[in-house]
Amino acid sequence: MGNEEKKMKNQNQILFNKGVNFFKEKNFLESEKCFEKLNNLDPNHAGILNNLSFCYFENKKFEKSEKIIRKIIDLSSEKKNHIEFLLLVLKKQDKTREINEVIFKYKTQISPRYELLEKFQCSSIPMDKEEIDECRLKTTKNIEKEIFENKLKLKVDDDFIDPPLFPFSYHNKNNLELSLKINKLLNSCYPELQEKFEINKTVNKKIKIGFISEFFKNHTIANLYKGLIINLDDSKFEKYIFNLQGSNGLDQEFIEAEKKNKLKVIELPNKFKEKINLILKQNLDIIFYPDIGMSTHLYYLTFLRLAKFQVTSWGHPETTGNPNIDYFLSSKLLEIELNKAQEHYSEKLILSDYLPMYYSKPLIKKINDYELIQNNIYSCPQTLFKIHPDFDEIIKKILINDKKAKIFFINDIDNIFSKKIFERLSKKLNSSIENVKFINQLSREEFINHCGRASVLLDPLYFGAGNSLYESLVYGTPTVSLPTEFLKGKTVEGAYKQMKIEKPLLATNIDEYVYMATEAANLSSKKILEKKKYYQDQAEKHLFKNNFGLISLQNLLINIMQKS
Repeated sequence: MGNEEKKMKNQNQILFNKGVNFFKEKNFLESEKCFEKLNNLDPNHAGILNNLSFCYFENKKFEKSEKIIRKIIDLSSEKKNHIEFLLLVLKKQDKTREINEVIFKYKTQISPRYELLEKFQCSSIPMDKEEIDECRLKTTKNIEKEIFENKLKLKVDDDFIDPPLFPFSYHNKNNLELSLKINKLLNSCYPELQEKFEINKTVNKKIKIGFISEFFKNHTIANLYKGLIINLDDSKFEKYIFNLQGSNGLDQEFIEAEKKNKLKVIELPNKFKEKINLILKQNLDIIFYPDIGMSTHLYYLTFLRLAKFQVTSWGHPETTGNPNIDYFLSSKLLEIELNKAQEHYSEKLILSDYLPMYYSKPLIKKINDYELIQNNIYSCPQTLFKIHPDFDEIIKKILINDKKAKIFFINDIDNIFSKKIFERLSKKLNSSIENVKFINQLSREEFINHCGRASVLLDPLYFGAGNSLYESLVYGTPTVSLPTEFLKGKTVEGAYKQMKIEKPLLATNIDEYVYMATEAANLSSKKILEKKKYYQDQAEKHLFKNNFGLISLQNLLINIMQKS
């Protein structure tokens, strides 16, 4: 090897090490630059390609990462880890068809969990209703076939998959039958979920209630439930918070509550069996799962009987299909007539007289009245997988009826869902797409102030606002909604009932929805401010820190125990 060649090799090694160090320091952009330079010099070097694919992934350049990792798979003899990374990259892009193709092609070379995962593939952002129908039909057939033929025996710690029902919850369908089938299949695939435990029948002095969630941090679930958990009567309830170990810390109000001996926080370990043993050790009367279906890491606990009674609620407003979840806590304000509503649930439905929460008004640095009186500003500040293809028609008609309209959505963190929604809308809106804006992720205070500046908020069809509705009412910005027969489409309606709103913006069809929205957005500045002030006042009186709702919930939980 000549001197020049040695010099070049040393320089490349220095650049490689530099790229690795930048990556370790989480300076992914600089790391990417290093490995791109090296890749130009040596396009088939496995180590360079591998590091470059990771850099692209961390920099949210998923298409580039996919291209590189596919090249690595073609070049590599040991493919398993690369294929599984490719599947992660495809998931980030919501490429369900490609995921299935990769699983089918390489199923003998990857973890058997992917064979199960393939049965449930459904896009988070469907391009049309036909895609939804096709996906549901295919999934149902896959599950039925797998229940009959299943030979997979998996372990929760090694082979878990995301909760399968989650994307199906946004389709405006009764998912009871599908959830029952999913439950049956998962029980057959994971023998650990069939284990039975001895539940201590000792009568405790107080009702020992454990709340289990991955999201008791800076998250919607914490915002929705912390008021209820903290303020349950300490003389009647002994309260436990089970938090997933390493989940970026608890909400500060939980930390303060523990210091005041109002509850006990227990960190759940990573191993499935250790989680189970730690929960059983507490001898709980009631386990309350606020959001079954949202957390992969805690989802499988819900299949087991770990307390005398097990309850879920509207943190994720969908039935579980799980016989070990006894009750679904909802509200008379959120459900159609009880017997009909029960047809949507495998759990026994129990109904509070009020919305099932105790919500404190957020404390923020408020914007002034001048910022609250803008016309023609529409916002749909919701997670983008709530945006059903039918909602596109509403956007289209608003832009036709209101030439000055500006309609805002909020980008997802990876900017993948927003690209798909933009693409879908562009095909229907043509040039008027320029009046649809996607803004970057916001802090909680920024989000609330954004809602305040809007003339009117647009509730997505079929799966409406939850926590965001409460936050928007800090300023009283009205939300237009079209309620459905399902809980997930009735949250705005329920809030308006509790607030005793006169002439609420509740539509019965799409055209009425559009009329209500455009009328609200085109009020005079004076009328906009008056309307916001009215909604704000009603929220203050009837929504925030509703003691009647808290008492109703306490009584329901006490009644559960009396049934034992």
